[in-house]
Amino acid sequence: MDHLKSILIVGANGATGRLLVTELLDRGHRVKAIVRSAENFSQAIRENENFSIIRANVLDLSNAEIDKYIKECDAVASCLGHNVSFKGIFGPRIGLLLMPPAACVNQSNVIIRISR
Repeated sequence: MDHLKSILIVGANGATGRLLVTELLDRGHRVKAIVRSAENFSQAIRENENFSIIRANVLDLSNAEIDKYIKECDAVASCLGHNVSFKGIFGPRIGLLLMPPAACVNQSNVIIRISR
């Protein structure tokens, strides 16, 4: 690999996000994950030198904070989704899920949108 990429993943704790984290680390990329809790990641992932955790609720971050995290990365992946539960499927949607990806991460060079 000629250039190690740094990738920010939002929603990295979900089923899709964890798979993406694993795949990117296996390919030798640096991965930053914005998560409320790191408990869903295996010990091997948490101890990987190319993996870093930003403990935060993405909905609580200011635009300046999000811009700071994005500027440090080559790509951003949004794995945000909803819980497969009655409330998750039929409950109110959070604003970030309804926004187009470019509105969420307008500073990024590459936007990868992944849905569950």
